[in-house]
Amino acid sequence: MDVENLLRLTSEGLLLCMYVSLPIVAVSALTGLLISFLQAVTSLQDHSLSYGVKLVATAAVTLLLAPWGAAAILRYAKQLVSIAVPT
Repeated sequence: MDVENLLRLTSEGLLLCMYVSLPIVAVSALTGLLISFLQAVTSLQDHSLSYGVKLVATAAVTLLLAPWGAAAILRYAKQLVSIAVPT
């Protein structure tokens, strides 16, 4: 395996990691912002409410997007093995 393939596969792997984790992180951040806004409006300062809602939202998005993420990672792994172990 030459250096160009190694650099390309490394950058593709890092981008894939970002693409797979980005929706989960975005939903968690948006949920946290919305709950914080609602807590500021209602003067409710309970930390467990924020954590509980974020946990449920993040788990739901993870369950919904798990097949897509797993398929993308599997495609990358097959490409990596086909390049690393030529037949």
